[in-house]
Amino acid sequence: MANANERILRFHAPDKVFHTLNAITWFALLFTGAYVYFCNPSDEAAELTMLWHLILGTVFTFNLLGFIVLAPDRFALILRACLEWDRNTIYWFRNFGNYPRRFFKIPFGPETVPPQGRYNGGQKASYLLFMGMIAALAVTGWLLWLGAPLLGKMVYMWMFYFHVWGSIIVSVLVVCAHIPLALLSMEHFKGIWRLGPGTISVEAAEHHAPVWFERDVIRTNIEK
Repeated sequence: MANANERILRFHAPDKVFHTLNAITWFALLFTGAYVYFCNPSDEAAELTMLWHLILGTVFTFNLLGFIVLAPDRFALILRACLEWDRNTIYWFRNFGNYPRRFFKIPFGPETVPPQGRYNGGQKASYLLFMGMIAALAVTGWLLWLGAPLLGKMVYMWMFYFHVWGSIIVSVLVVCAHIPLALLSMEHFKGIWRLGPGTISVEAAEHHAPVWFERDVIRTNIEK
């Protein structure tokens, strides 16, 4: 049996670099884009802000490409874990991880949460959405900038509104759900954000991801 004082390497360096750069550039892009779209700045201010938006978008894009190309094993592992849906993953949605009962005293679904793997059902659904939107926003951003002359007016407008409102909707989900729920597992939060190794405690691993802990950490003795 593992010692409770032991640490498990949950987040490797490529995971941490990608997550950090993605979070910073995401919100910087959100603020610069929203400023130009909603605040009606002067032409000079709009041009300068959009220049920064394009620079940030370049970093945002190459951060994703760099993660896929330079750390394909980590990208594939995360994607595979998000696509692995078993009965326990589905059953997580019967009570949404028991969060309604824990925080809002709403007796929704059964009281127990089925054991989860590396990610729970809610994380798998949201991470697939996030990854899809990261790729979609990068593609639409470049098309709106470089491919505008080749797009018809209708296609351009639909792509533009998807780019704007898709980023806003997902940002609301991140602020209202992803960040608060991440803070509930401070071990994971510190593991992904600290400058040092991305480790978590054995206790946190057993509590939040018992299937991953038993299958990938205990049985195989390697961090997945």
